[in-house]
Amino acid sequence: MSQGYCRGWRVRIPESSGREQATGYQTGGHRLQKWQQEMRESPLNRDTGVTNGGKTTLAKKLQKHLPNCSVISQDDFFKPQSEIETDTNGFLQYDVLEALNMEKMMSAISRWMESPRHSPVSTDSGSTEEIPILIIEGFLLFNYKPLDALWNRSYFLTIPYEECKRRRSTRVYEPPDVPGYFDGHVWPMYLKHRQEIENITWEIIYLDGTKSEEDLFSQVYEELKQELAKHKCLQVTT
Repeated sequence: MSQGYCRGWRVRIPESSGREQATGYQTGGHRLQKWQQEMRESPLNRDTGVTNGGKTTLAKKLQKHLPNCSVISQDDFFKPQSEIETDTNGFLQYDVLEALNMEKMMSAISRWMESPRHSPVSTDSGSTEEIPILIIEGFLLFNYKPLDALWNRSYFLTIPYEECKRRRSTRVYEPPDVPGYFDGHVWPMYLKHRQEIENITWEIIYLDGTKSEEDLFSQVYEELKQELAKHKCLQVTT
């Protein structure tokens, strides 16, 4: 059976909304030591996986149903096409970290941590009584070390090679995929990045992306509600 191709997202539930949580992040060097230490005991969730695996749909649906929830999408931080390198076959190298402005994405996360209840990407249904939640969804979240210590829950959406290729063929991209791009770049890069995370020590929850949107949503929504309930209990007892 073909290996699954995945894409996913991460969720952050902060222990508090104080400005001091973000002070450990320095834009120039991705130094997150203080920030990571202060968040180590917080309930966290992260999710990553495949192109066309359904992670964006799932993240947006969760945002609609979870109060005070924000979503940051890694796809929003692609560099301009003029800055994307090409390989020896002439394929634009979009499925690599170098194609993304991760510095800018980390700054967006830092701004959310400074004021999670007033984030411009937050749902309107939140209130001051609700714990702020941050969902980060993207295809290379487990391969970026500065994010490693910020989450305690990891989701990985998987779909088989054939289904992934079929779904991608129905999508419109700018620039459009050239003939052979999926097999010549997208899939090989997925296999490379998937191998890089084989030795990850934290628990990854794998989700079958061929399931219905409702089934996937129900599973993750219930798990996140349980995570929030545990976190609220901790706030009451501390």
